[in-house]
Amino acid sequence: MTSAPAVPILFGGLIAWSVYRRIRRNIGRQPLRPVRITFSIAIFTLVSVLFFGLARQSPPLLLGIGGGLFLGALLGFVGLRLTKFETTDAGHFYTPSTPIGVVLSLLFLGRMLYRFWVIRNVATAPAGPPPFQSPLTFFIFGLIAGYYLVFYIGIFVHTHDKK
Repeated sequence: MTSAPAVPILFGGLIAWSVYRRIRRNIGRQPLRPVRITFSIAIFTLVSVLFFGLARQSPPLLLGIGGGLFLGALLGFVGLRLTKFETTDAGHFYTPSTPIGVVLSLLFLGRMLYRFWVIRNVATAPAGPPPFQSPLTFFIFGLIAGYYLVFYIGIFVHTHDKK
């Protein structure tokens, strides 16, 4: 067996595991973990800056990422309003809005799978934009990044209010 088929299988498994973890964090009561929240804020900020760097020479890509971040931030405020916070003897917890988180995760997964499919079949479908040049992909990433940045910053602020 050559390593050629193993790479996509391992990469696909890693993506599936990551999506499962992301969706799992959107279902049910979650413990407030300031370190994890801070790490998530830093990662989303860093990746958003990288996406802006990729988009800086293309107005459609800038519009995609900027519009996604703006709408995602608005959705993040809605998500915070729908989040339930509780404090028990076991610690501080929050229950995020399951529908918003799951829909965003599935939207991102669907777009990734579509783009991988198009890239995989580039010989038969050359009309699509090259990798990392799709305004829709930038928009969907911006939507997710904007949502989670506002949501996690709100959770972080709430966590520090409880101490």
